[in-house]
Amino acid sequence: MKKVALLAGGNSGEYEISLKTATNIQNQLDKKQFDTYLIIVNQNKFTYTDASGESFYINKDDFSLTIHGNHIIFDVAFIAIHGDPGENGKLQAYFEMLKIPYTGCDSFCSALTFNKYFCNIAVEKCGVPISPSLHFYKDDTISYQEIIQFCGLPCFVKPCNSGSSVGVNKAHNLEELVEAFVLAFKEDEQVMVERFVAGRELTCGVTQWKGKVKALAVTEIKSKKEFYDFEAKYTPGFLELVTPAEIDKELEDKIKNYSETIFKKLGCKGVVRIDFIVNEENVPVFLEINTIPGQTAMSIIPKQLEYNNISLPNFYANLITHLPSFAYC
Repeated sequence: MKKVALLAGGNSGEYEISLKTATNIQNQLDKKQFDTYLIIVNQNKFTYTDASGESFYINKDDFSLTIHGNHIIFDVAFIAIHGDPGENGKLQAYFEMLKIPYTGCDSFCSALTFNKYFCNIAVEKCGVPISPSLHFYKDDTISYQEIIQFCGLPCFVKPCNSGSSVGVNKAHNLEELVEAFVLAFKEDEQVMVERFVAGRELTCGVTQWKGKVKALAVTEIKSKKEFYDFEAKYTPGFLELVTPAEIDKELEDKIKNYSETIFKKLGCKGVVRIDFIVNEENVPVFLEINTIPGQTAMSIIPKQLEYNNISLPNFYANLITHLPSFAYC
């Protein structure tokens, strides 16, 4: 039986979502195959709490756990942390140094894809359309008029390194643009301003299944909010998810092909979700990639797996038992 450290929590606004994701994964893992330990990561503490409520700290020198004299060495780390430090490459680099196998993308891919602006540059090199954008550091001099001239209004202001749309705002005028920068810089030292693209929001999950990179399905996100923000993602009643999306075969194939191309070219592993906006010319424009997509009961990936007749227990077992080779380097 494999001993699995299931890491949840993290240091971002997605802490609670990560706990829900991890709980859902833990419930789906076959208890006959996997002995799972839920490890909560909070700042510099890695904590396991047993059934009696007693807590134990992970020894970060070798990522081991000692419970009343019983020393536990984990066979694999299952990373279920959205945002810092689970999605930006930090945990991946830690496990790589310790030579501990883990699920998902490697440290370089995670760091690259987590930064929205630099990920856009890489995706554009793959031949996938992106929306024009500008990049700023916190100490840069910002000319809001130049931003409006280049990106137009409305436009999106996004922290470069955040997930679940935390800190993302749509600015309709100069006043909102200035306020959006203030809010974005509360989340990150880097901010991206992106030209608004009107259209339908579609998303495609991609994984490795039976030895091949496979686009799972295209889902349409119909949000009752102005855009697919944090509240819309995780509050019941704010959105409708349509899987498969009601689109023509040509558009579906294009989105799946783009998604598989991004997965391969950027060196993704495990399962990711890639978001697009389809503009008025029926062209899919890349929005972002989620290397640790939500796996809660409300999340998109579980619905796409169900559409493909892939059971969650089999899928999560596959992620654990078919780890990428870099995990053993």
